Amino acid sequence: MTTSKPQRINVEFVSAYPSRPLRGEDAYAAIIGDVLARMADALGHEVTREYYVNDAGPQADALARGVYARCVAPAEFDTDEITALAAAVRKGLPEHLFTAPEADWLAPVRRAAVDAAMASIREGLADLDVRFDVFTHESGLETGGALTRLLDDFAAKDALMDRSGNLVSPAPETQTERLMLDTVPRGDLRPRPLTDADGRFTYYAGDLAYHSDKLERGFDMLIDVFRKDHSSYAPGLVAGIDLMSAGKAKLSVCLIDPVRPATGEEPSPRAPFDNGLPSLEALLAFYGAPLLRRLFLAHAPGTPLELACDEPTRAALARAEADSLAMLELPDAPADAALMAEPALTEAFEARNPHLLLATADDLAAQSLAKGSAHPAAKTALSQMRRALGL
Repeated sequence: MTTSKPQRINVEFVSAYPSRPLRGEDAYAAIIGDVLARMADALGHEVTREYYVNDAGPQADALARGVYARCVAPAEFDTDEITALAAAVRKGLPEHLFTAPEADWLAPVRRAAVDAAMASIREGLADLDVRFDVFTHESGLETGGALTRLLDDFAAKDALMDRSGNLVSPAPETQTERLMLDTVPRGDLRPRPLTDADGRFTYYAGDLAYHSDKLERGFDMLIDVFRKDHSSYAPGLVAGIDLMSAGKAKLSVCLIDPVRPATGEEPSPRAPFDNGLPSLEALLAFYGAPLLRRLFLAHAPGTPLELACDEPTRAALARAEADSLAMLELPDAPADAALMAEPALTEAFEARNPHLLLATADDLAAQSLAKGSAHPAAKTALSQMRRALGL
């Protein structure tokens, strides 16, 4: 099964900040990204699965300082994810660091914290049967030069503006005030700030620099899996990449629904670090990886996903999975109209909707079970769809 125009596609997903194990909402993003990549691969595209590790900049330094403080005086802090991370890395850090000035301990503590968090994250991904081809570290990207080149490129394309909306050309050699990217002609609702009022580059600018690295690797299509709280951010990123690539490469953003406890209450940022949601470890122990995958894929997009260890839910998922497998064991039906998986895969992939593929596969199984037989082509189509779903 191949597409007539295979492309080089990069799918970036999960990319949870390396300060904690994976949570249930991370697992949801992992499954959606994994199935998007599997569908693209089944359609004959060349797919790279990428995880972006935020291990540089002020946020990473803040993580290191939090871990260091809990290593030095653990009793002064309540139990949270940073405290748990500190306990994991404390024994591996040399004792002299804890009497050294910050300039000496900041980098090694940051590196140890990120390494420990990523080890836990990799374990969670393996438990979910989700793999990545590339782990790109922010610290390994040459963003300084890339940001300067981006400003020059944007200025040359008449897209760099000052705070008043006036075009800036050429780009200033040093940034001392706010600069904006004119993304409105490319479908955005407003220009996007590239630098703050004091000239420091924004998160958006850094994100463009990271995506420019992807473009330099020769991808035709970029797919990012974001939570819906990024819905207002996504158009600016799409427009920026269209500008950087001169329309030759496209970014497609897949927005997934928020995850909340089954009580219907939104998790509070002030709540304990589990936010009222079952841990990924608890979810896997209760559902098992295949049924947990089916749980995420069976969710109806457009509403929050309520996540709980619920016996009736598990029973319903198990019945649906059993029906899908039972269809493959049905007696062969007489010759019928040929059924192929490619149209279903194409429709679901183009819609960036893995949920649609599961619904199609389950409908096919239900129809065949109702008839008591299945044409071999239908069995082949179901098997192909199940592989793309990771079932």
